[in-house]
Amino acid sequence: MKGIKIELLGIAIIPLGIAVTTNNFWGYVLGVLGFGVAVIGCFLKDNH
Repeated sequence: MKGIKIELLGIAIIPLGIAVTTNNFWGYVLGVLGFGVAVIGCFLKDNH
């Protein structure tokens, strides 16, 4: 399961990069927020 979490974290970097390259304040905010959610999801403990 750890490999899947790292893979999803890597995939989350792609939209973050797209959001940061836009000249839009909300793009920055939502890109960082989405990446933060992905990072937090990687560190949460699984129930399985």
